[in-house]
Amino acid sequence: MGTWTARRGLATAAGVVGAVLAALLFSLPDPWWAAISAWVLAGPDRHLTLVKAGQRVVGTVLGLVIGLLAVGLSRDQPLLLLLFVFCVGAVGTYARHMAEAPYAWLLGAITATMVLVQAAASPAGLFEFALNRTAEILTGVASAALAALLILPATPGVAAATPPPPTPQQLRVVTLVGGLIGVVVLLLWSAFDLPQPLQMAISALVVLDRDLGTLSHRGRQRAIGCLLGGLYGLLAMGLADGSLMLWLGVLGLGIFLFSVLHQGGGPSAYIGTQGGLGVIVSLVVGPAPPASIVPVAERLIGVTLGVATLIVMSVVVMRALTPRPSAATG
Repeated sequence: MGTWTARRGLATAAGVVGAVLAALLFSLPDPWWAAISAWVLAGPDRHLTLVKAGQRVVGTVLGLVIGLLAVGLSRDQPLLLLLFVFCVGAVGTYARHMAEAPYAWLLGAITATMVLVQAAASPAGLFEFALNRTAEILTGVASAALAALLILPATPGVAAATPPPPTPQQLRVVTLVGGLIGVVVLLLWSAFDLPQPLQMAISALVVLDRDLGTLSHRGRQRAIGCLLGGLYGLLAMGLADGSLMLWLGVLGLGIFLFSVLHQGGGPSAYIGTQGGLGVIVSLVVGPAPPASIVPVAERLIGVTLGVATLIVMSVVVMRALTPRPSAATG
């Protein structure tokens, strides 16, 4: 049964719009990171939202520290940097499925991978990049938590059921894929000059699932949701017409509408999740209303390439690690 209510949708929209306003107030360069952080933290009640917020803060800060240390140790040693990318992805993915606080482990792996991929793709100003991303993420966390405290009920909601632990075979496959995906993205980017390697790597880690059928399903839903959210963003871009208030208004409306699917449960929930992300990446491209669709197109291309790479690599790894039946002996 779905858990969406208008009150919850309002809290979600208020958290995202508040995150963008705060990022603009603090002159942060990429307010969309703050908006995305607020969007994914939206919960059914204060308690669950605050628990998730705490895990995101811990994971982000630890991932930042680990990423910067790994970059320092691997300076001018690209093979060592690739090894760190593999280790961060593999350990984070394993712990995400087996350890306590899985969301913190996921965010730690994503943040460290983000720093390492950025170091390989565009090392200039890396420390400033890392600090800005961390500040933007924490701004989104604070905005979502404040919206939850002010709008959502204090009565605890029903938490999602904890999935059973993966089988040993699933754990081997997903851990290896989690480690390899960042390495493969960097190698493909280096060989073919692909756009948005950072977006590719992050999208792949987010969608990664221990079950290949679920992975393919989530990949399709991510593409559909991003397309729908992007289309909304392009239409809303014309309505905003450069006005700050209209821009924030259409952003909040889009988030509210997609929260119906995102928080409502059911087979289309992940389309709503990615639709909200599509709204954000299409409408929040900088410190002002967007004036061009080029940044939107580049981000959507990065998402699509990352998910496609993940699916192909998961199939290859699964087949490589699946024991073949021995030939019958007479």
